[in-house]
Amino acid sequence: MNTTKYLLSEEGYQNLFKQLDAWLFEHKRLWDVQAFHSLELPWLETDPELCQWLSCLEGIPSSDQVEAALLRFLPSFAPMQWDWGDLRQPDVLVEPSSHFKAGIKGRKWSQIEAFSRSIQPTSEVVEWCAGKGHLGKLIAFQHQCAVHSLEWQASLCDAGQAEASKRQISQRFSHTDVLKGEGKSALCDASSAVALHACGDLHITLIEQAIEAGVQYLAISPCCYHLTKSSDYRPLSQAAQAACTHLSQDNLKLAVKEVVTAGAREQRLKDVELAYRLGFDALQRHALQQDSYLTVPSCGKALLNDGFAAFVDWASQQKSLSFKLSSEALQEFESMGYQRVVQVQKVESVMQYFRRSLEIWLVLDRALRLEETGYQTLITTFCDKAITPRNILITANLRA
Repeated sequence: MNTTKYLLSEEGYQNLFKQLDAWLFEHKRLWDVQAFHSLELPWLETDPELCQWLSCLEGIPSSDQVEAALLRFLPSFAPMQWDWGDLRQPDVLVEPSSHFKAGIKGRKWSQIEAFSRSIQPTSEVVEWCAGKGHLGKLIAFQHQCAVHSLEWQASLCDAGQAEASKRQISQRFSHTDVLKGEGKSALCDASSAVALHACGDLHITLIEQAIEAGVQYLAISPCCYHLTKSSDYRPLSQAAQAACTHLSQDNLKLAVKEVVTAGAREQRLKDVELAYRLGFDALQRHALQQDSYLTVPSCGKALLNDGFAAFVDWASQQKSLSFKLSSEALQEFESMGYQRVVQVQKVESVMQYFRRSLEIWLVLDRALRLEETGYQTLITTFCDKAITPRNILITANLRA
């Protein structure tokens, strides 16, 4: 599933969606939970044996270990089986010179290269949410297409246009706010449209406006499904609108909560921040004599270097609270935070088992929306997961 050599079987996306929807709905109690809102494991009443196993486990279980436990402790559980087949590799494209990737981080450039190898656009191509247009630049070079790059930051348009002119690439930029409908005219003039990791409402807007414009070919790698104005998920396809599974913002966040590319320092800071948040949560529950989680806004990473006491002061100010604690008490609550981190990670390991399935549910919703409006769609992976966890690609051709 995580290589560029496989595709999700194009036969019966509608049937696959129905099977997946029923499977997710059946096991909703296991993934639709708030990992750090409860002091206890969330499945004590429904799945006590699973909770006993988690409690006795020394480390954090892998996905394989979670699956084995679910098979052992849940009599009706059966894993969701994905039907992935071989993907015919496209013709080898002309490799650009090393100057093409100047100023682009290595992993990002690898994503761009893999995306370009996996698509077959024809002129004119709209590059949606283009940034500096690095993808469009490569598409124009490798596929010999004229590219119209749309970007809402004027400075990025100027930088991208200067680079395209310098390299004599057939690429032009427009300063465009696509969420305000300013990309419609470009889509009406285009044969193809591409979007690499356009977030939430951005790629949904592309799908809907491309359908309206009758764009012949689409290639979209969705990202950040939770970045939408809606408080709960609004399905795109008729199939998803009739589904049993209904998704909240937290569910959408779970669908992309997989950071395989995080460095050691970044991961350490994430662990420290989680411990501090859980330690503060334990403190406020004790001081306020209430048993509910208190949401605290995001903080700057520099704050974490100042220690737990500084975090408590900051968090207290954010919630208009005041706590007077001895250094010994602060140390006790900090220790409680680190202890709870382990429990939270165990809960999340069970939730994470369903993460890819939730993502594919969302991807299928997009593919089915396109199919319902006259497109033939294909769902593939365009690069290894180590390059980006968001490695799913939807391509769509408008039927004659």
